[in-house]
Amino acid sequence: MDTYTLLTGATSGIGLDVAIRLSSERNLILVGRDEAKLDDVIRQISGPYKALKLVCDLDADRRQVAARLTDLLHRNDLQIDALVHCAGTSKAMSIRQADTDTIDTIFNVNILSAIELIRPLLKKENKGSLKNIVLISSLASIRGEKGNAVYAASKGALNALAITLAKELAPKVRVNSISPGTVETPMTEAFLQSEAGAAHLETYPLGVGHCEDITNLVCFLLSDEARWITGQNIVIDGGRSTY
Repeated sequence: MDTYTLLTGATSGIGLDVAIRLSSERNLILVGRDEAKLDDVIRQISGPYKALKLVCDLDADRRQVAARLTDLLHRNDLQIDALVHCAGTSKAMSIRQADTDTIDTIFNVNILSAIELIRPLLKKENKGSLKNIVLISSLASIRGEKGNAVYAASKGALNALAITLAKELAPKVRVNSISPGTVETPMTEAFLQSEAGAAHLETYPLGVGHCEDITNLVCFLLSDEARWITGQNIVIDGGRSTY
């Protein structure tokens, strides 16, 4: 039976970079809402390992996520040993401006879908194969920024999930979160090119981050070299948190 790593947010930004890197050493299941983009990623990651897709909108389809993943396990007779949750969405807004639909979308994608994916991986369908969970959080989860309360709250919940599951699932499963500062991705491109973005980057002693900076840490946490690391929220922010 083949073993796979499950990766969300695989078509853009950090998730895409992680997919390309991991494809050289692991079978992958790539999760995304756009099937054409998933197919494009799969074409990019040629190599000796396999890549499957799970087409799923982590917002609109959140309540079907667990069932769809379970069906994939059954249809392909496979097991999953690791989950990397890179999917994320944000919208700058004050609490006063926040509307219920936007709040639901942010929480569905950033935290609730992660819970839905983890549930079937701990059941008999996965045959006790799960060994590692890495959740991509954000520096916003531990550092207040105006207009970011809903996003920060969703990422803070992700940190809490990692800490709690690390205790609940030990010693078999290691669970950690990563809190990046500002990283150059399609989601941050417009902001970084703005005057506000330029001012923001002045508070980063090492400048803006790149996707590979986060991918390096993801790969380390998935490796046996990190065998004694669990329940941690690791900040990687180019020194931003020193301000």
